[in-house]
Amino acid sequence: MANKEWAKAEAHWREHHAKQPYADKNLSYNDYVPAYRIGHEAALKYSGKEFEEVEDEIALNYEKGRPEEPLPWDTVRPAVKAEWDRLAGILSPRDSDRGIRTGF
Repeated sequence: MANKEWAKAEAHWREHHAKQPYADKNLSYNDYVPAYRIGHEAALKYSGKEFEEVEDEIALNYEKGRPEEPLPWDTVRPAVKAEWDRLAGILSPRDSDRGIRTGF
């Protein structure tokens, strides 16, 4: 099940990554894949917790498992958090395809 869910997440970010405010135009989607993946894994592992409660551990896991030429945590943190929020069902202002948000 986890692989199927990750495949959905990967397809989502492949399509929407370039539209994100944190997407560096000098980098590709592939540069951010490890960040999206760690965000995905962390959201499943720490379900029910706030991102900020476990951020240090997530950052450490990213640092340990990152590719040879990694992007720094400060660069990828927004991508990690975006996947965390996507799995948690939190709508962001850039999620126009996911419904109407009210109360702002």
